[in-house]
Amino acid sequence: MKLAQRLKITNIDAAGGARKFDGGLDRVISFIAIAMTVYHLYVAIFGLPEWLVHRPLHVAFFLCLGFLMYRGSKKKDYGAGIVIDLILAAASVFVYIYILMNFDRLSRYMFMVTKLTAMDYFVIVLTFFLILEITRRTTGWSIIIVAAVFVVYTLYAKYMPAAIRGASVSLKNYLAYMFCVSDGLFGSTVNISSTYVFLFIVFGCFLEASGVGKFFIDFATHCTSGLRGGSAKASILASGLFGSISGSAVANVYATGTFTIPLMKKAGFKNEVAGATEAVASSGGAIMPPVMGSTAFLMADFLGVSYAAICKAALIPAILYYLSLWFMLDMEAWRLGMKKVPKSERDAFDWKDFFKQIYMVAPIVVIIVVLLMGKSVFRAAFLAILTTIAVGLIHDPKSMSPRALLKILDDSGRSAVTIAAPLTCAAIVVGTINLTGVGLKLTTIIMRLADSSLPMVLLLTMILTIILGMGLPTPAAYMLVAVFAPTALTSLNVPALTAHLFCFYYAAFSTITPPVAMAAYAGGNLAGAPAAKTGWTSCRLGIAAYIIPWIFTFSSALLLEGSVGMIIQSVITAMIGCYALAGGVQGMFLDCRLSWPMRIITLACALCMIISGTVTDLIGLVLLAVVVAYVKVFAKRQKSLA
Repeated sequence: MKLAQRLKITNIDAAGGARKFDGGLDRVISFIAIAMTVYHLYVAIFGLPEWLVHRPLHVAFFLCLGFLMYRGSKKKDYGAGIVIDLILAAASVFVYIYILMNFDRLSRYMFMVTKLTAMDYFVIVLTFFLILEITRRTTGWSIIIVAAVFVVYTLYAKYMPAAIRGASVSLKNYLAYMFCVSDGLFGSTVNISSTYVFLFIVFGCFLEASGVGKFFIDFATHCTSGLRGGSAKASILASGLFGSISGSAVANVYATGTFTIPLMKKAGFKNEVAGATEAVASSGGAIMPPVMGSTAFLMADFLGVSYAAICKAALIPAILYYLSLWFMLDMEAWRLGMKKVPKSERDAFDWKDFFKQIYMVAPIVVIIVVLLMGKSVFRAAFLAILTTIAVGLIHDPKSMSPRALLKILDDSGRSAVTIAAPLTCAAIVVGTINLTGVGLKLTTIIMRLADSSLPMVLLLTMILTIILGMGLPTPAAYMLVAVFAPTALTSLNVPALTAHLFCFYYAAFSTITPPVAMAAYAGGNLAGAPAAKTGWTSCRLGIAAYIIPWIFTFSSALLLEGSVGMIIQSVITAMIGCYALAGGVQGMFLDCRLSWPMRIITLACALCMIISGTVTDLIGLVLLAVVVAYVKVFAKRQKSLA
């Protein structure tokens, strides 16, 4: 305890185990975080070093930061725990120094030229332990358990049931492969974490510091100020815009929720609704072009397709998702008796000043244009960061002062820990699949369980993706399933892009799905609402997220594929379906309450309208006519009684 006092430690997050140093160690953490960010910006400009130099350095940076920033337990810091964490941070540095000192010998192992020593194996085991421990501290046990299952399978594959039986790999060979081969522990997943993902974390921090984030919020607030439930709708716009860039639903909840949630509570929304709204809106940023929380680049790299192709396919489903949420909250506002705010009572908005600040959108424009020109993600992200600095200097020179820049670099490094750690842990799973080929066996199991039925395969894939993605940031959740889950779908003639988008959706929305709904719990924390209640409210408000992937799997028109006429028809009917879906869930239609039988009819209408096809659209229109007729008659009857 005396050591904690000497180091001036302030525990700032009892739930997550985070700590803050007010003394000299805080400056050490800042130095490491700044160095980490500067290094990644340097390689973005001048190119990547050898993989065995670059990727382990990325891992060493976040390991060292993580052990200093996050406690080993939820209890208060005591001397022994602090000493252990300092030792673990030092061990992270030692591992990287060891790799550099033995680079030539370790790199030659890939070609079976050299054999590993006992010290090599000690360092490998130590690396595994450090990665698993920091993942436990920052993310929890879920992905560690998954990684452990895959490791056990590798070592004892020949003793497994016949469906997944394979050739066992010795512990020494497994450790050597994972450490010294480019497809192992430091494989594509860590490469992605150290490139695309990290750069967009930096980009998001620069955006927030430059005032662009506030610009988005102010614009969204004004656009919705006169609408019923305007504060909730402002959250949709602001969180959707910023969430597309941030890459982390939880981080986005805290970034925009600190402003939007108090506004929603003040307007009259229940605490759990305010928290859930922010969570659902922030989670949707991952599926919203143009940036899609950097996961679009992961998918493009995985599939070997262009960034533009990913954005094109994701656009309409993302719009439908947010449209459904918009209708949900409009009906929620009606239920609470909220009305439109008269123009005379609204805060004045200076449009002249707004257009003077239109340059604030320049970073987003730059990144879109550069990527559409076919340039690298590295170049796009770096140019966007430079543009953001210029925007910040124009908007508020103090926001980009030397001290402020150091703070941004510091925040970027610290923010990366909670995303880089689970991604690296996911690399254990990906590397194991690369070594054993167990992904194909898992695909076979899914096919057998589903009896090769596409709806059943979709259902099993959905459940598996949500479970594996719980507690993980979206990039890590997607990478965890992308190596094997879409294969079952593609074997049933589902296009590869559609299959990956299907998995991506459920990976993204595991953040609002109980029992481990991290974004929802963050929203509940800010709103002062029970975690479980906020989680289930998030499921209700974001119900479209669980339906839309099924629809675009069977209807490629929603992915902007097919004739122009079919696409237009599909989009219009899907929009009507979104309103009907919200009406069925909320129990109202055209500002009139619905009985349970009519709610069921409304939900059936929603599904028919969302599903593209002439027959389903006609059935949906008939059901829609029934609901409208009921509402009109019921409304007139209520009016006459009144």
